[in-house]
Amino acid sequence: MRRTVCFLAALAGVLSLPSQAALITNGGFETGLTGWARNDQVGSDGTFSVQTGTLRPVNGFTVPPPPGGIRAAMTDSAGPGSHVLYQDFVVPNSITAGYFITLSLYINNGHGAGAFFAPALLDFATPTLNQQARVDIIKTSADPFSVAAADVLQNLYQTAPGNPLVSGYTSIARDITALLQANQGQTLRLRFAEVDNVAPFNLGVDNVDINAVPEPSSWIMVCGAMVGLGLMRRRRA
Repeated sequence: MRRTVCFLAALAGVLSLPSQAALITNGGFETGLTGWARNDQVGSDGTFSVQTGTLRPVNGFTVPPPPGGIRAAMTDSAGPGSHVLYQDFVVPNSITAGYFITLSLYINNGHGAGAFFAPALLDFATPTLNQQARVDIIKTSADPFSVAAADVLQNLYQTAPGNPLVSGYTSIARDITALLQANQGQTLRLRFAEVDNVAPFNLGVDNVDINAVPEPSSWIMVCGAMVGLGLMRRRRA
């Protein structure tokens, strides 16, 4: 009996280890755009809006439903523009596990542009063809539209010429452990950007989260305690 209690105590101790606080607020957009900030280049048409159901927020054309819950964020417009959606987050002071950012993206560049065009700028008001979407972690001191190497800490996703023009909500995961380890205690900015000056373009965003992957030692302790308890029960039987 005493051994059983010890095993149960060990198992309970491991399972009750404090979990990391969520780094991203309202990553599923179920409370609209709470926690997020929008920035549209001067002269742009449209912006990031809340998507519900299967209709685009502005033009009402058919799109896939949000993959998580009933809401997502999506760009929509009746004319060209550059749009940014971002959220600042604080990196934990002690990174003791691997960290991944996960998200779902919807890409629709199938309205006549014919291709992606990805110059190194997020400016729609330029003679250069610019039809792209990207996701970055940047410095909070950077201009929201900057793509300078000194400002972009890690690029997580970017469309490129030759990519499929349309893709339903697709799950993406990126390892950001090294970045967070190098910026412990600092505030960083997660940015979603979309530019179109050729034809309409929709960028949908949902299920945004930053997850700590449990260390192997924690799982070993849990499994060891469970196996030990099972063996003791078997012996008693």
